[in-house]
Amino acid sequence: MQRSLILLMAALVWSSPIRAQVTGDLRLHEFRSEVFGNTRTLRVLVPAEYDRPGNANRRYPVLYLNDGQNLFDSSTAMFNPMEWRVDETVDSLVRAGVIPPMIVVGIDNAGRRGRAHEYLPYPDEYLSPPEPDPQGKRYPEFLTSEVIPFINTRYRTLTGPEHTALGGSSYGALIATYSVITRPGVFGLLLVESPSFYVDSNRVLTEAAQARSWPSRVFLGVGTNEGGQPACDSRDPRTPGIVQEVHRLQNIIAAAQPSTRVEVVVIPCAVHNEKAWAARLPAALTFLYRR
Repeated sequence: MQRSLILLMAALVWSSPIRAQVTGDLRLHEFRSEVFGNTRTLRVLVPAEYDRPGNANRRYPVLYLNDGQNLFDSSTAMFNPMEWRVDETVDSLVRAGVIPPMIVVGIDNAGRRGRAHEYLPYPDEYLSPPEPDPQGKRYPEFLTSEVIPFINTRYRTLTGPEHTALGGSSYGALIATYSVITRPGVFGLLLVESPSFYVDSNRVLTEAAQARSWPSRVFLGVGTNEGGQPACDSRDPRTPGIVQEVHRLQNIIAAAQPSTRVEVVVIPCAVHNEKAWAARLPAALTFLYRR
């Protein structure tokens, strides 16, 4: 009897949204993954008018973002007290009529160690302590067979690649890129910030060169001081490796699918953190969603 009650309570928590206090209407779901055998939070930001009676039949595009803990609230961020300011930025751009109302799904990572385990499709020799058996190759399945169906059955979403976007930063950008390569036709928009393309000798770029289907719009953002050096000269003519990797992906996409629109934003002396990604987010969303 006690076990049945516990299971019932767990099911209610899993299926019922919990409201969070941020700009707009953010709903939290405890989400069980059978692919990875763990539980995490899905943070779902819905449009301000989502529950109005007159919008009962209205459906919305969806933007899925990795590292959900770092998107909406600095108090939940994992690595430092910074956030992407997704809720404030979406609210501002929607109010200005720059982008349409949308649903944003922040997919929490699996914790400091679990993050690398799930986001790396290949081992990162520079990671300390090492992750010898990463499972990132299962992440696209996690997205397409678990997360997206969960959201589509609980929210009024517009389906199809033209309404479905994916994005992330650092390892989260790596696995987002890997996911669009291995699941072509699912995501029609891609947002990549400060990507960790270096992993396994740029293996994701080698695999990208074999892909023939890409999202219709791709935003690539990067800074010239991703390593966070204390001194940075914006006039330095040397191009950092990560900037070269971003342009390499741009050229790969252009060669494979010229119809794809690619926006590359390189910010002199910008570093590798949420503050930098938040600063570029208005430009990213404007490029991806402007009618």
